[in-house]
Amino acid sequence: MSLEGIIQSIKVSILKVRSNDGNGTGFIVSKQGHILTCAHVLVGDRFQVITEHGDRRSVEVLGKDETCDLAILYDKSLIDPPLTFADPATIAEGQTVYALGHPLGLDFTLSRGIISNRQRVRSGVSLLQTDVSLNPGNSGGPLVNDQGEVIGVASQTLEGGQGLGFGIALQHIFAFAAQMRIPINKAQRFQSL
Repeated sequence: MSLEGIIQSIKVSILKVRSNDGNGTGFIVSKQGHILTCAHVLVGDRFQVITEHGDRRSVEVLGKDETCDLAILYDKSLIDPPLTFADPATIAEGQTVYALGHPLGLDFTLSRGIISNRQRVRSGVSLLQTDVSLNPGNSGGPLVNDQGEVIGVASQTLEGGQGLGFGIALQHIFAFAAQMRIPINKAQRFQSL
């Protein structure tokens, strides 16, 4: 399948996340309706997701990991397919990476860049460093490879830095999903950690 076809097939699973005081992105990670996003996106006590078709749904927060900046939302009525996670062993510097999300509250947006460093550690958390364009609202959205597999979660930029974006590494995502007992899809060629 072409890259364009891959993006079209997965973009339905990328959701706009709205809270009392901000916007972000989330994406479906299980057939049961679990949505992964960044914890810092969830400000206040009422949260909504907006689908590609414009449907607004109230969601429940099942859990947060403030240290790694991850959160799981839940809406049992979601029927769009979950995204698949890449094998961490396939991630390398120079690899093309795509950020999918809703920067500045816009409708679906795709940005392309490369992985600049595959393991940048900040405050004890392993991050992917990328030059892909990340803006407020991208937080919580997936960073994907050429096969449309998730390789990280867009989380932060450095103020004043250009071409410095960071995504939460898969090891933290997998640990958080296991802790929350969320069944996630891993690539068939996946090697165990």
